[in-house]
Amino acid sequence: MKRRERVPSRMSRSMLCRGLLAAVSCSLARVAPAAAQPGAPAAAPAATDRIVLGIEINATAAELDARAIRDAITAELDVPVTEATAQGPALGVVAVTIDRHALRIIYRRTNGTSIERTVTLPDAPAERVQLITFIATNLVRDQASEILAQLARRPAGSVAAGASAVQPVQPVQIEQPVPAGPPPHELIASIGLVPPLSIDRLFGDHYVVGAGLYGVMGMQDGSTYVSISGAVDYQRRFASGVQLAGAAAITRRVDGVQIAGAVSVGGQVHGVQIAGATSVAGRVDGVQLSGAASIADEVHGMQIAPVNIASNLHGVQLGVVNISDGNDDAVPIGLINIARHGRTEFESTLDSSEMATLTLRHGPKYVQNVLGIGWSEGLDRPLLGVGLGTHQAFPTSPIPFSLDQDAVLWTKVWNNQDLALLPQLRITIGVPVGPIDIVGGVLGNVHVYRGTGFLEDLHPHLDHTYTSGSTKVTLWPAGFIGVRLRT
Repeated sequence: MKRRERVPSRMSRSMLCRGLLAAVSCSLARVAPAAAQPGAPAAAPAATDRIVLGIEINATAAELDARAIRDAITAELDVPVTEATAQGPALGVVAVTIDRHALRIIYRRTNGTSIERTVTLPDAPAERVQLITFIATNLVRDQASEILAQLARRPAGSVAAGASAVQPVQPVQIEQPVPAGPPPHELIASIGLVPPLSIDRLFGDHYVVGAGLYGVMGMQDGSTYVSISGAVDYQRRFASGVQLAGAAAITRRVDGVQIAGAVSVGGQVHGVQIAGATSVAGRVDGVQLSGAASIADEVHGMQIAPVNIASNLHGVQLGVVNISDGNDDAVPIGLINIARHGRTEFESTLDSSEMATLTLRHGPKYVQNVLGIGWSEGLDRPLLGVGLGTHQAFPTSPIPFSLDQDAVLWTKVWNNQDLALLPQLRITIGVPVGPIDIVGGVLGNVHVYRGTGFLEDLHPHLDHTYTSGSTKVTLWPAGFIGVRLRT
């Protein structure tokens, strides 16, 4: 049974505060060990050569400067660091991950236990390096003091003050077991049928393969160029380049392209994720595309699918049903847009062509979908309308108002005519009066039809008709007035 790690009580409150203030403002300059006393024997270099700390950076180069982090930790601990996948480090592995707006640092000890700290992600790159260095070095010193005792102690105060302070949140301690076995090694290429029957498994279970081809299933710690499997391709840590599978492609991090016939699953996707049925990701920086549903916790880019779901959308959703939180920079384009922090409004208007409409507007702050029903006295059946528009509010003007621009396409319900369409451009100004808006504006109507369409059931003014063969196009302007209910 693995035990829960706790922050040792021997570090006093004053020491912790003094160390934090110094660490977040450090210059990260390496301080040389104290000079040896005359006549003292020289320290044996073999201990440092054997004691190595693994550093695993799970973030893009734009998010974290991996080299600067490794150099800073090396300077503070005075031990060499290496890639976490290179060998079995005697000091264990420090894994650094950016999770939305949080920074997660996990120290995995060689005995299988781990301890985690979660802090607020600073904005400045230099402050990120400083904060990671402070937390990582303290975790290693606290948890691996027996090994570090073999090394010469670094002098106190090796970090200089001067940079701006970073405010971390309350650390969270999590006991997280680590998969048994050594970290992965690298293999240029592999071929096989299933995990037990592949070339990489001849060398061991933990390998990163440059190029892999597997008849049924491939399962490695990672791929650096391409991994192709007939049914399922599972890369436990990362997939760089191309990951392709007939049924399911699964990995913790994708840097490149992930394609699967049915399901694609990636923890972090930097590039393109494609699936025949469903794409699932924690964070997407790029494009997520699927035949049925694209699902992600955070999207910086685009989702394309009949159903798109993003808890935190910064970009475009293109589909039939789009679900997001309604950020200011979210742009859902579809038939139904559900925004958790967005707008839902009902509007009723009557225009100068004697056409009455009831419309539903819904979407995030600036973009909206429009669904409507319209009728006129002579129509034998109502019109259905669907459209897309933009919304701006001006609450601080001398007279508060809102401005909407919508493009709406109207046609008859169960239309049995050859062609009868009414595209409209609507410009609406709304003035709030209590819980409702008094609205008014202008319309640009373009009626495209064969025969009579439904023009005879409307009453346009200043209309002009153009004929091309059996197709007619009638243009006319109109004004309208109405009310809007905000929910």
